[in-house]
Amino acid sequence: MATVNQSLLTLQDQVKRMAPDGSIDRVVEALTKKNPILQDAVFKMGNLETGERVTTRMGLPGVAWRRLNEGVAPAKSQTEQYDETCGMLSGMSVVDIEVAKLNGNEAAFRASEDMAFLQAFNNEVSTGLFYHTTKTAPEKFNGLTPRLDSTTAAWGNQIILGGGAANNTSIWLVSWGENTVYGIYPKGSVGGLQPKDMGEQIWDDGSGKKFIAYVTQWMWKIGLVVKDARYIVRIPNINSSTLVKDAASGADLITLMVKAYHQLQDTNTGRLAFYCNRTIGTWLHLQAMNAVKNSTLSIEMVGGKPITYFLGIPIRETDAITNSENTVS
Repeated sequence: MATVNQSLLTLQDQVKRMAPDGSIDRVVEALTKKNPILQDAVFKMGNLETGERVTTRMGLPGVAWRRLNEGVAPAKSQTEQYDETCGMLSGMSVVDIEVAKLNGNEAAFRASEDMAFLQAFNNEVSTGLFYHTTKTAPEKFNGLTPRLDSTTAAWGNQIILGGGAANNTSIWLVSWGENTVYGIYPKGSVGGLQPKDMGEQIWDDGSGKKFIAYVTQWMWKIGLVVKDARYIVRIPNINSSTLVKDAASGADLITLMVKAYHQLQDTNTGRLAFYCNRTIGTWLHLQAMNAVKNSTLSIEMVGGKPITYFLGIPIRETDAITNSENTVS
């Protein structure tokens, strides 16, 4: 016997979303995650239909002191070109028309499902900005981690090791800007998540039988460019299970973040932000309460919410960063 496609919304799903008066209730997005990197990142249209061709200066021309009637040798700078590609993240929402009509507000029912798709896309893109790599998944794009995954690779000096060997996580310092680090979307396209209402479609239920459905196609074409790697710093190998309030054991977060701050090429360029997960954010918040010992940390109210700053740079908590990263060496 054929199995009906379980990705389709059912009558049971519809009932679960109804308020006592029969209207579509406000759904509590229990799976919603914190994705502040999407608010901070700078985005621009790429110069290729598949992404962005980047030209980076890798060497300066030679100069020399000269005496009267004595020339100098001609010189030139050295540049390098490489391509950053975009990935294409897609989704399809299919709602049986009769299910949507049950409460008399089809638009509200579809909107409740749209919110779930919106959060799912945000979660996946945020994870991608940190972890995706085209080495193992060529259909995706390169995030931050594959660029700084070894101290002996190119730009390995932008890694400040935390010393852990298990339950590892990272803190990132990123300077967002069109000459430093930025997101891209393909040439001739539109940036951000693009929903397309396909209207009423004949749909297969998975068993060969058909029904009429409201169909929405979702698409997000996105990539990441690190134009100048001197504007990203990673602090990996932080054992999240050994941290304590006074840094008597585990990683000394304050010391590591000071090193990261000074490793950044220029702290006056771009939009700066530290990124960490909730575990690290908790310990930094606790340490910020001890202002005598940790005067580099402060807590300020921004938009009615407490924000932790380190040397004037906001610390963003994100659920995209895990506590199970590979050890960096």
